[in-house]
Amino acid sequence: MWWCTVRNGIKTNPDGEATGKGHFWLTCELPWSNRSIDGMRHLVKSELPGNVGAVDGYRATVCEPKAWKEVLRVIRNEEDAEAHIALLAREAYEDAVAKLVNRLGPKDFELLIDLILSRTGWVRLAKVGGATEGIDVEVENVSADEIAFVQVKSAASQGDLDDYVSKFTAQKDRYNRMIFAVHSPSGVLKPPTGQSVQVWTGKKIAHLVVKLGLGDWVAKRL
Repeated sequence: MWWCTVRNGIKTNPDGEATGKGHFWLTCELPWSNRSIDGMRHLVKSELPGNVGAVDGYRATVCEPKAWKEVLRVIRNEEDAEAHIALLAREAYEDAVAKLVNRLGPKDFELLIDLILSRTGWVRLAKVGGATEGIDVEVENVSADEIAFVQVKSAASQGDLDDYVSKFTAQKDRYNRMIFAVHSPSGVLKPPTGQSVQVWTGKKIAHLVVKLGLGDWVAKRL
């Protein structure tokens, strides 16, 4: 969506429509832009409310569209009030789900990570190692042409993460990325910069659970 603001008054075209430039002109105050007024939002049609996108049918027309309030809200990059309430509710739900995930037993936690991986396009190739406190898994995303090394652990420290990053780095010829999913981390686990290493802990896992519709599954495991 492109927008601008105009100054009061019009300038009449002395040649009328003969030139194909319309009967009159308006002078822009703010220049044409396809971003919100704060520059933070790109106003692409696929991300606009439906009633705003429908305005594109009024070409070369001066009128007041029915969705003018929504148009202004989008230009100002303001959030819809009801959508904001829904967002807060979702965040509260994710916090509640995070507490449930922290109560899962090791086997249920491993199965949850399996479900998350499968619903995001990853297919298990093999279980390549493991112990009572965790498992090592190879998964493949065919559409992305990637193989990932996944470590699922009940508990882990930064030292544990660093050890597995070393193993991952040593096998970069096979693996495109590493996913380190931890049930109860000891402190904040920080992945190395510049490497394809993802760390999944409580908040990240809860977000994926909610986004993928696994909240009921988690609740039924308790």
